[in-house]
Amino acid sequence: MNFLLSVGDEIEAALDAELKRSERLRQSILKRAFEGKLVPQDPNDEPASVLLEGIKAERMPQTSSGKTSKKKREKFGVPPSGGPSDELLFEDDKWPA
Repeated sequence: MNFLLSVGDEIEAALDAELKRSERLRQSILKRAFEGKLVPQDPNDEPASVLLEGIKAERMPQTSSGKTSKKKREKFGVPPSGGPSDELLFEDDKWPA
């Protein structure tokens, strides 16, 4: 009986150690992802700021005339030019691998 209890304790300790290890690995992967170190970076990609402006412009509600009011442009932080057009941000053959 004592043998089974000690084996159970060893299994529990090993499981706890592996759970801690997996959490450290998860944090390491997330850190590298946010640093842009998981995949090779394409120098031809547009900066994140340009992408974010495009997303803001897409999400911004428009008036019935199809134009965005000055108040809404200011609210969403879009420059008076209206930001990027409605063209696709990525072409099918240019998605990151």
